[in-house]
Amino acid sequence: MKPRLQAKALKRLGYLQGILEPERLIEIVDVGANPITVPDYQPLMAAKLARVTGFDPQESAFAELKDRQNAYERNLPYAIGDGTEGELKVSRSGGFTSLLEPDLSTFKYLQRWPRATEIVERVPLKTHRLDDLDDITQLDFLKIDIQGGELAVFRNGVNKLAGAVAVMTEVAFIPLYVGQPLMDAQMAELRGQGFMLHRFVFTKQVQLGSQFETPGAKRREGSQLVDGDAIFIRDLRNPDAWDDAALTHLALLAEGCFQSPDLALRCLTLLLARGRLSKPQVRRYAEMVFPPAEPDASTVTPDA
Repeated sequence: MKPRLQAKALKRLGYLQGILEPERLIEIVDVGANPITVPDYQPLMAAKLARVTGFDPQESAFAELKDRQNAYERNLPYAIGDGTEGELKVSRSGGFTSLLEPDLSTFKYLQRWPRATEIVERVPLKTHRLDDLDDITQLDFLKIDIQGGELAVFRNGVNKLAGAVAVMTEVAFIPLYVGQPLMDAQMAELRGQGFMLHRFVFTKQVQLGSQFETPGAKRREGSQLVDGDAIFIRDLRNPDAWDDAALTHLALLAEGCFQSPDLALRCLTLLLARGRLSKPQVRRYAEMVFPPAEPDASTVTPDA
């Protein structure tokens, strides 16, 4: 996000915090909390609107996470999955570490990442079902990125996910791992649990390797879809099934995490209809999202 746009988004988030006055923190569960990048929910953490429980069994990743324990964040070294014994395949590049084996046929096709995906260590471990974790008593938002193991988490976390308003998951369009469920399988499972696809945060496309590449070719965007992050929200076509707290949390997530201010505005409109907000409060946010157009100087008639 560009700094200027980020400043506007943070201003809108602060305004929402003031008018919504949430009764409790948004409970975020981050499965695969490897701190490679700043998490999308960071603005919510900075505003003290959310509490995060992170999970990552990779030793190097957890070494960074364990020192970040505070009232708004805790991290545990668990592998979340189907509750069976597994093996963590630690790759040379930590971003490719997975419970699944790399699919060498895919990397040969892409002609990419042969060294980064090389397995340097195999660590036996036991996975934990999300539904079995007493550490999680409330789950409002699930953020998950575990390199192919997402579907197993959804299928073994039905009860915990029943109270969630949104899920942010890494989805794959081509299998980077042997037996990896692709986006269609994740979408079918989440749809069965009452979620609908809202948007893609990003999608990654790579250029297929070629012996005829020129030096400038590597700077061009490729055409092969690989993976990306997708947002699923609890089906909002029937808003009567939502309570005020759920709408409040979704509005804050939409603005403070996945950059969907129009979705936040829809939540505010529903809360307005319930008498939870006033029309001026909602109109003010709408004007922050969609500022009135400034008059075109070329069409303004000077005063006589």
